[in-house]
Amino acid sequence: MKQPFRFWMTGSVAVVMAALGIGRSAVAHERHPLSQSSRFRVLETVERIEASAQRHGLSVFTRVGSEGGVGREEFMRIVFASSVGGTPVLMEGPESHPELPLTVAVRAHPTGGAEVFFAGVDWDDLPANVARDLTELPILVADALR
Repeated sequence: MKQPFRFWMTGSVAVVMAALGIGRSAVAHERHPLSQSSRFRVLETVERIEASAQRHGLSVFTRVGSEGGVGREEFMRIVFASSVGGTPVLMEGPESHPELPLTVAVRAHPTGGAEVFFAGVDWDDLPANVARDLTELPILVADALR
């Protein structure tokens, strides 16, 4: 388990956008230890995940992405608000990039459907409600893709 160098909750979309690193590749080069396949297209997958999150006590903080286009891959990210409000931001060290653990990335699969990527629960010493929200993430994604 990793110990956060810094941990904070934010309600600022500007902080979240900076942490997401929108200028970087949306999904391809990031580490996402967990993934699931979806038989649904990207937008339907995102909508199903958002509905499932609401049933699990999380709300959508923001949604960002692209619907594709010539030479561009279709993807979307959902950043969830914790059940205690705001969204958690974590840093591993002073030079590390901020991580948003309550984020799900959805990318179109070349054969149809979508791939869903999200971080595993590998952070220690988080507030109990935030840790519960992170534990719920794989469960709510699985529920959404049934």
